[in-house]
Amino acid sequence: MKNIFVAIISLVSLISSAQMTLKKLDGTPINNGDVFTFDVAVEPGSYMGIKIFNSSANPINVKARVESITNADGTNVQFCLGDVCLGTVVAGNSYPPSFPAIIDANSENGDFDHFLNLNSGINPNLPVTYSFKFYQLDGTGAEVGNSVSFSYRYVSPLGVSNFNQLEQSGVVLKSNLVSNELEMTTTKELQYTLFDVNGKSVLSQNLEIGNHAIDLSNFNAGIYILSYQNKEGQNGSIRIIKK
Repeated sequence: MKNIFVAIISLVSLISSAQMTLKKLDGTPINNGDVFTFDVAVEPGSYMGIKIFNSSANPINVKARVESITNADGTNVQFCLGDVCLGTVVAGNSYPPSFPAIIDANSENGDFDHFLNLNSGINPNLPVTYSFKFYQLDGTGAEVGNSVSFSYRYVSPLGVSNFNQLEQSGVVLKSNLVSNELEMTTTKELQYTLFDVNGKSVLSQNLEIGNHAIDLSNFNAGIYILSYQNKEGQNGSIRIIKK
């Protein structure tokens, strides 16, 4: 009986220590917290192949949970894992929906598993983000071993207004490349909101007609989206690059 107990404990220990690693098809590691950004929502540019590696001496069961979806409804995608390929995903659900993908001992999956986005977003001026968690399960369906969480993000290079369109709706920018202050002249009363690349609102303000200098000195360097609407109902967005 003691030997059986020890064997069971050893098996559980092996399962719980099974190491799963992820990479893109080109060999780029997929680490916890990584964000992979795409600027197209059409094939093949929006395709992200996902390689799953099992470095343990035992097979592992793998599923992927869609942790969150931002600025999209989960349609017009393609998510393939194991023997299942889906065109719609739901935040909070795990896939494959029934049986997990099995990665043999000291082995890897094929080149079939992938995610691609064909949706330009509910608001095409803002990023589309899908956040995933790839995790292991034991025979009872409980999570074991390590997991890997990452995000797939689509940021449209074309879904923003140009400077002429801005001026027609009452916004004149000196430049969309900013060091400390975003200098803006408004010829119409409007409200603007500044979003980060995660689609989170980081600044919002009502502006009267006149010259304005918006302080961005405390903002991290990166890409932001300035979205606005004037009192006539005209709206638009433009990309702001903070140096």
